[in-house]
Amino acid sequence: MGNRDANMRVTKVCLFVLFVSSFLLNSLCAEGRHIEAKLAKKPKGTIKTLKTDNGDIIDCVDMYKQPAFDHPIMKNHTLQLEPTLHKYGAKSGNAMLESLFDMSWKKNGGCPEGSVPIVRHFLTDHKIIRKNLSRLADPASNNNGHQYAVIFFQNGQPTMQAAHFSLSQIWISAGSGSNLQTIEAGWQVYPRRTRSPGPKLFVFWTPDGYASGCYDLTCSGWVLTSNQYSPGMSLQPSTYGGQQSELAMDIERDQRTGNWWLYLWGTPIGYWPPSIYKGGLLATSGSDTLSWGGEIYDSSGSNGFHTLTQMGSGHFPRDGYTKASYVQDLFYTDSSRNSHAPTQNQLLGLAPAPNCYNYKFQQRSSELYFFYGGPGCN
Repeated sequence: MGNRDANMRVTKVCLFVLFVSSFLLNSLCAEGRHIEAKLAKKPKGTIKTLKTDNGDIIDCVDMYKQPAFDHPIMKNHTLQLEPTLHKYGAKSGNAMLESLFDMSWKKNGGCPEGSVPIVRHFLTDHKIIRKNLSRLADPASNNNGHQYAVIFFQNGQPTMQAAHFSLSQIWISAGSGSNLQTIEAGWQVYPRRTRSPGPKLFVFWTPDGYASGCYDLTCSGWVLTSNQYSPGMSLQPSTYGGQQSELAMDIERDQRTGNWWLYLWGTPIGYWPPSIYKGGLLATSGSDTLSWGGEIYDSSGSNGFHTLTQMGSGHFPRDGYTKASYVQDLFYTDSSRNSHAPTQNQLLGLAPAPNCYNYKFQQRSSELYFFYGGPGCN
């Protein structure tokens, strides 16, 4: 794609460059041993603590005392409350968000103005597996337990073991090797990390080829501005063969501040500040690769092939709409803010273990759908 600003959007995810796409949401059923974990301490700056019907703890934290500002690089950061300009502009997606998220924590009034809802995370003795895009193109046997079904643009109810994860997301990336930097967002089922068997909204970033990286607000870096929605919150999954839940996501680079804003159904909820990328491409210009699709991690298989962990809905792409997971509305914008919808022949697909997880394009009406996923290899 060249050295362009990138924004991504899952619509129904979006990039500046801008992506537009819709993710089908599926829940995963966790199997395996019980995870011993305890709640982290209440964050500093907590004003109020609430609880969802499914047991998640939500701390309403003073916006200016949230974890992002504990990072030394963020010492002199000026909080941006709203994007300078959002090309797609409308904030009309609130009704969609209300139906998509578990909002039961708001029964007692929600978070006060000036505070943000942060999902209390769990502490566990088990190692949290970092995501890994750097070896995505390697053969299945070399992927260290990670498998993918994704597409690139360059210039249900799946089952898994509790120690593993399955996700659907957009990657915005720049550089390679130890200089690889990413902006990532989507939905994930990761019982070891969340102590939950269902899908959660997540954000992730790495400035150094996954030598380090951070999920959600579990460390300093990502800035939350919404007092309604937050990474780590539970999402309503789709019904196999029935009602489909779509996560509409945009990621757009603010040309004035350089912040990479995350939008859900047109509503901005927070951003990746450029300072966390330490002068790299994502801090100074834009991405060179945009990717959409699924990833799983499962260490139980041999030679890169897996047994229990499913991707997406756990069904192959050939099963189609209402049964297989999909991404739709793929768009990006260039540095001049011109929008483009990549055609199928402009996209590179990759599935290192196609008998386990695969992908398929389908033109439905005027929209290009990317179906992906699979049951794993039993």
